[in-house]
Amino acid sequence: MTVIESMVVVVQAISALCQKYPRKHAVLMNFLFSMLREEALARAASALSSPLVPQGGFEYKRAIVDCIICIIEENTESKETGLSHLCEFIEDCEFTVLATRILHLLGQEGPKTNNPSKYIRFIYNRVVLEHEEVRAGRGCLALDGPFRALAVNRVCFINTGAVSALAKFGAQNEEMLPSILVLLKRCVMDDDNEVRDRATFYLSVLAQKQKALNAGYILNGLTVSIPGLERALQQYTLEPSEKPFDLKSVPLATTPMAEQRTESTPITAAKQPEKVAATRQEIFQEQLAAVPELQGLGSLFKSSPEPVALTESETEYVIRCTKHTFPEHMVFQFDCTNTLNDQTLENVTVQMEPTEAYEVLCYVPARNLPYNQPGTCYTLVALPKEDPTAVGCTFSCMMKFTVKDCDPTTGETDDEGYEDEYVLEDLEVTVADHIQKVMKLNFEAAWDEVGDEFEKEETFTLSTIKTLEEAVGNIVKFLGMHPCERSDKVPDNKNTHTLLLAGVFRGGHDILVRSRLLLLDTVTMQVTARSSEELPVDIILASVG
Repeated sequence: MTVIESMVVVVQAISALCQKYPRKHAVLMNFLFSMLREEALARAASALSSPLVPQGGFEYKRAIVDCIICIIEENTESKETGLSHLCEFIEDCEFTVLATRILHLLGQEGPKTNNPSKYIRFIYNRVVLEHEEVRAGRGCLALDGPFRALAVNRVCFINTGAVSALAKFGAQNEEMLPSILVLLKRCVMDDDNEVRDRATFYLSVLAQKQKALNAGYILNGLTVSIPGLERALQQYTLEPSEKPFDLKSVPLATTPMAEQRTESTPITAAKQPEKVAATRQEIFQEQLAAVPELQGLGSLFKSSPEPVALTESETEYVIRCTKHTFPEHMVFQFDCTNTLNDQTLENVTVQMEPTEAYEVLCYVPARNLPYNQPGTCYTLVALPKEDPTAVGCTFSCMMKFTVKDCDPTTGETDDEGYEDEYVLEDLEVTVADHIQKVMKLNFEAAWDEVGDEFEKEETFTLSTIKTLEEAVGNIVKFLGMHPCERSDKVPDNKNTHTLLLAGVFRGGHDILVRSRLLLLDTVTMQVTARSSEELPVDIILASVG
């Protein structure tokens, strides 16, 4: 193990201690910052005299920064101390990835502190002293060519530049807005095109003094898949249309961008765009579009993250189901494997009987299922129309097929066969199958942006749940929404908690939920839901009830 590797291991051990002893965060954070300061002094001494002084470099500094950020996230009372340490660190930080990541954190958490103005000097110093990748956050831009301008100010990147961080302070603090506008006007004179473009854009938005605009264009970016957005824009330019480009046709990002890890190697210059691979959902979209019976369903909204096993793995037939949700339909994809070497199955379908208002439209069979060769069949179902809120449903499933005996040695199949069927496990469809998780970095801004036109509120008693932690976990899993602002973490020794959830309902409608929990003998839950349409709100409340 090298010296650098051993130093990183020490930092990781400190991180583990922070999680085990959260009340010791002040001592541990001061120790971490002293490690950063000593490493900087060691590098300076090494450059002047001895090349033998240990130098942690990027990996070492990144480990320390990760640890400090982890402490800030787990202990709200340590936020201001941690941010102050990170501000001092970026004053002499030579790594673009770390500088932009800290600037992003300052823009996200700084405006919520008791004295947000003290961070402005550190951020603006980066505008004056750093290169364009730090000033504008260009190193994270995923699009190129004519599509870059569309996404430059709307996509939420983890490595946000100094100009964007300044704008976030102005969007959340009215008292600081005049000073922020002055600083952004200076940025308009920058040498770099992107810095000027971003500053001009933010000036225009902030000048309107509208919370909805601030939330949509500064505080919370797009949640779509960047590769999907690029492909959709390219397709739109290849097929001219009088209709404007519809952003709802772009698949959502399967992993919130703000949760993605930063790169493990230092970046000092803008990276060239790379050819991106198709996402899992885009692959499913192409596969389903190739089936004639499944054409004309519209854009695929969501596919279940993991297939559901409908049989035991040791049985003669292994069946796994993936649920695909479209705007008005659901497609159930059954991946089937025949484990009997003396049989071949033909015309395999899975017959489904719903308990609610779903309607089965058609079955697409797997024509041939030889021994140990996977095959796929589909069932197309229409979503409820008479009662659109009845999205929860249990389907009883029966696999029907024609059996033809075959020689296990030669594989020769008999000409004659017989009809047979095989009972499968029931399949559940829940509200989570109709909602995609999205990250809202600033929940309050998103809440104000949606507005209260379709806000509804109800109170429920969770009689079988005895702890707040269990209640939070069950709610997040049941609704399939993303917990915002680390609200899925319940503080110790508390009998009240507020859970903030964000998602997108099929059709592209934002849905936000604020759940206030009170623990007495059981858990009482007050659910407030907002959306741009009434139906998603009704579905949330109906499913919880």
